[in-house]
Amino acid sequence: MTFDHDLVPADPSESPDSISEQSARTVASGALVPVAKVPLWRRVYVWVIFVTLLAGWPLAALLSASGNFQQLASYVASARVSVYINTGLMLWLMFFLIWSAQRAGRTPFRDIGFAAPRMSDPLIALGFLIGANLILNVLAWALKSAGMAVPQEAVLALLPVSAIEKILWVLLSISAGICEESCFRGFLLTQGSRFTRRLWLVVLASSLAFGVGHLYQGIAGAMLIVVYGLMFCWLRLRRQSLWPGIWAHIWQDLAAMALGQWTGY
Repeated sequence: MTFDHDLVPADPSESPDSISEQSARTVASGALVPVAKVPLWRRVYVWVIFVTLLAGWPLAALLSASGNFQQLASYVASARVSVYINTGLMLWLMFFLIWSAQRAGRTPFRDIGFAAPRMSDPLIALGFLIGANLILNVLAWALKSAGMAVPQEAVLALLPVSAIEKILWVLLSISAGICEESCFRGFLLTQGSRFTRRLWLVVLASSLAFGVGHLYQGIAGAMLIVVYGLMFCWLRLRRQSLWPGIWAHIWQDLAAMALGQWTGY
């Protein structure tokens, strides 16, 4: 797995002036260097949002997963609608923070991976999803064999049951695909590479934050999500776009609902 792809590809048709307005360019090592000049307060604001997203998501997960999984599952099962709504609001707040940081940094959304969508993106996402889940299932089996099974209580309790819950789940799946990919494989990768000049380090940090954010699935579940995050980073960098990852994320969450229905949950 290599991470030496351009995060912001240059467009040879652009004039030097327009190129100078883009926020970053890749260097031989694969890291990004800033080229746009913005006032100090704007750069500080972007940095604050970066730290907030990188640390805030796992911190919230640590606080919410502090109890046992049976208690968490019981609460979620009794308040799915409010859990879905609150989670959706949190996701779109995260997206708003990213939008505000991009505005403050005077960088367009294509800077974080919102390239023009391709017709092939959904199919690429589906192929990625199948391959990634095969790998994750093997790792889950290995963890279970080592006595680190993923606790299913909270995961199963999250799945929708009523009609309104299923509608909200679909909306939440779309929101998670857009907002989480924009954060962990978009904004954090781009800005982190600009700050540290070490793309591999940012890939690892964003994937760790992504995994810790899923601690309600237990330590083993969080470890699997870290690996999943690394795979999503690879897809993002390989395709030079967030769209395949967004589609894959949405497919994954919708598949969880369908699987729950199929197994009779």
